[in-house]
Amino acid sequence: MGETAATIKNINTEIVIIGCGPAGLTAGLYSSRAGRKTLILEGRAASRLSIGYELENYPGFISIDSLELLEKMRNHAEHFGAEIVSGDAINFSLSTDPKYVTTRDVLIEAKAVIIATGRGISKGKLIQGEERLLGMGISYCATCDGTLFRGQTVVALGNTDEAAEDILALKGMGCDVRWVPGEDEIKVSENHLKEIKEKGIPILQKTKIKKIEGEHRVEKVVIETERKEEELDAAAIFVFRDIPSTSLFGKAGVELDHKQCIKVDRFQRTNLEGVFAAGDVTCGGLQIVSAAGEGCMAALQAIGYVRK
Repeated sequence: MGETAATIKNINTEIVIIGCGPAGLTAGLYSSRAGRKTLILEGRAASRLSIGYELENYPGFISIDSLELLEKMRNHAEHFGAEIVSGDAINFSLSTDPKYVTTRDVLIEAKAVIIATGRGISKGKLIQGEERLLGMGISYCATCDGTLFRGQTVVALGNTDEAAEDILALKGMGCDVRWVPGEDEIKVSENHLKEIKEKGIPILQKTKIKKIEGEHRVEKVVIETERKEEELDAAAIFVFRDIPSTSLFGKAGVELDHKQCIKVDRFQRTNLEGVFAAGDVTCGGLQIVSAAGEGCMAALQAIGYVRK
């Protein structure tokens, strides 16, 4: 796994819930109250309730601030024992028993999974070719996939300290890394920037990735500089930014519809045994109360599945 593998921590739980909005927190409340060991994974993409606006259509409250409602839901789930852990899910094994969900720091083993990530990022933010080649040289996890490309040229896209750590990890695994910050101003810390320069990692500033090309795997990246457009041969591109979650779920075997929404039945069951989905990721009612209702149903089904 490379030099950062030791930082990966293993967690065992009965039910893991991916998403910390109204669907995920309601699911966490029900499953933890039923006595099931429950972990809620809270990603960087904030719930739309966290924006802070007045709600007048949530049952039981004539008017309530959305942020206050979200905090009440969070406290309620934690009161009954749900554990909330920060991290973006970047890799999945959902058709296995048990199931596995991976973040940059944690490998979570669970008997059942509830997907409640919300709508995720829009397709407009994806690089051309990113979704088509996902899993074939497109990766969001250095520690998961870096060793697969030892001795090969890879492109890393990202402009945060987390991205810098992953870029250095790729270098440590033996990858020939090219870093594209993707913005004019580099935003990583001076210490990280100094280390990247000391490791001899080329920094392609004022460069945009226009397209990822390859028939059955990543073969090259089309980049645009201030002067021209050119091609860069690469075996992989590591994208360190918000995760296109539904695409990742699709690659893990979860059935999606034509809108890239997760398909569920009336009991919030997906096509995979022991995997459920709730809230906006299913493109259901797209209301807070419907998300909470779906979270409740998903939890009840997951509880029953774990009992079996």
